[in-house]
Amino acid sequence: MAAPTPKTQQRQIGKQGFIMWNAVWANGDNMTDVAVIDLSAASEGHTNNLAILKVEWLCTAGIEFTLEFDDDGGSDDEFILTSTLGSVTWGKACFTEYGCDGAHYLGSGGTGDLVITTTSAASADEVTLMIYYRVD
Repeated sequence: MAAPTPKTQQRQIGKQGFIMWNAVWANGDNMTDVAVIDLSAASEGHTNNLAILKVEWLCTAGIEFTLEFDDDGGSDDEFILTSTLGSVTWGKACFTEYGCDGAHYLGSGGTGDLVITTTSAASADEVTLMIYYRVD
């Protein structure tokens, strides 16, 4: 068996975008570097830079996830955030507070896509992400 195929709803107008991403597990297979936002598929030719503005998430108690900017299969993915294992309330990380303009991929090379890796997956686990972003 394999990790679940996420369901997504995405909307991008100009440089601003939003994606709702949801996956439900039927087994214990974890995800490793699965694209949540594929920068090369961004609309209107804005494919040079991805800025994560805000992430909201909800998980079942038994699963944990990490979001990173992809270093194209390398070992230097850039960390963005990790959920708290066991938390079943909505989590939120805002990267535009205090004058910041979002979380950006700072590496060279790689895709700069937003990817997810999960740990501790079991049957019936679920992860829901709502991500607000900007592309250049």
